Amino acid sequence: MKRIGLLLLLSVTLSFLTACEHTDPTSESLVNKLTFSADDFILLDDTPQTKTSIVDNTTFIWTQNDTVGIYPNTGSQVFFEMTSGAGAGNAEFDGGGWAFKASSVYYSYYPFIGDIYLDRNHIPVVFTGQKQPSTASTAHIGPYDYMYTDPTSSVEGGDLHFTYHHLCCIIRPNVTLPAGTWTKLAVTAPSKVFALEGYYDLMAELPVIIPTKTSSQIQIDMDNIVLTEETTFRIFIMSAPVSLKDVEITVSVRNSQGQEYQCKKTPTRNYPAGSIGGLTCNTWTEAPMSLIIDDWEDGGTISGTAE
Repeated sequence: MKRIGLLLLLSVTLSFLTACEHTDPTSESLVNKLTFSADDFILLDDTPQTKTSIVDNTTFIWTQNDTVGIYPNTGSQVFFEMTSGAGAGNAEFDGGGWAFKASSVYYSYYPFIGDIYLDRNHIPVVFTGQKQPSTASTAHIGPYDYMYTDPTSSVEGGDLHFTYHHLCCIIRPNVTLPAGTWTKLAVTAPSKVFALEGYYDLMAELPVIIPTKTSSQIQIDMDNIVLTEETTFRIFIMSAPVSLKDVEITVSVRNSQGQEYQCKKTPTRNYPAGSIGGLTCNTWTEAPMSLIIDDWEDGGTISGTAE
């Protein structure tokens, strides 16, 4: 089993002003260096991968305005927004003049939710609206790669290191499609096993996603991916952990003419947090749209079959 990293080392050195919340700054040793890293994803299949090139669809690349949130053990969160490093695995964050007490404990999560008073026990997640912009892109996964850190305190030398753990898995259909414009892909199971919305408790001993809205189907837009010839490429769908072992599922695709095709698969494994699992689909059955998927925009259900 190979280990690969969608998010490699994020090494960040920050300089902080004295925090306004400190009544006596001299009574605390202030942290002067922060480093960020994340667990590698575990590859569930045997497809050769490297972990150094975006061409191989494995490296997480920061984009402008990517932001992490950090909670102290008491008090409200602060957030750190990337100010340089877009397009690379290393980034810098601007904390707006905050300082950290070396004696305090901190919890961090990604991506930041834009509510400074967000309940740390109820951080929301959502898996609708995913959109892959090209056959080679993984830029779309960042907003859905929900991560948390263990309680973190200062180490010797005044440094603070955050190690992120992935709450989600990646379902990665490896599709072979003919020339055309392709607009959507869906994975459908016989029961409502996919979380569309939910939350997690950052303060839990082991945070997990608690679904609040489920569906038998998870979807991703292919954002009008245009193929000039038959092409094999990967689609990356972020999902809460899902049990699919020995369950027949349907991978469905739609083109710009409204034609839909399906591929039946029976995974031999589940998809736990922090994993990537592939689904190879190179043989498709065409069927009328009305017989394949209802309500693409609303979760969808298989309403018929096509032989």
